[in-house]
Amino acid sequence: MKIKITPGNAQKINARLKRINGRADSHTYTTYGEIENLAREAESRRHRLRIAKKKAVGMRVVCRSGDTLPNAYKWSRVVTKVELAYCATGWFLTNIYSATAWGDGGWIGVILTPEIDAVAVQQLRSTYTLDTPIATHGEAQVQVARRSLGWTDEHITQETAS
Repeated sequence: MKIKITPGNAQKINARLKRINGRADSHTYTTYGEIENLAREAESRRHRLRIAKKKAVGMRVVCRSGDTLPNAYKWSRVVTKVELAYCATGWFLTNIYSATAWGDGGWIGVILTPEIDAVAVQQLRSTYTLDTPIATHGEAQVQVARRSLGWTDEHITQETAS
């Protein structure tokens, strides 16, 4: 199954949810609107990982419905698990299935391919500078820190002379 998450496919998505959930509707995803919100959250997570749309193809998000229940609730309940995948044209619903849960709440998990993971790590590393001092103490450590901030030897010489 691969259904693009768009308002035009709302009826298809609603029909799949109804077929998978059966009579269960308390702790399950039951409407297209809920799936659309999951796609928005998935897009938000892609954006927070700083992964470009072109490079995110193959990223998956798995979501499970349901709120956390008090420990006194001793029965199991039916929940819905949904898998979304990012393709070249946007987010697609790729799998819906029913599951049994106890007291724990719903969750959203991101699954990356090794290639997408490498991009995410590279994007994260571009947001900071790694301090690798040559000496343990003193002027050498300060010079290394200044170089990591983009200072040239000329800047360092002028700074240490003053």
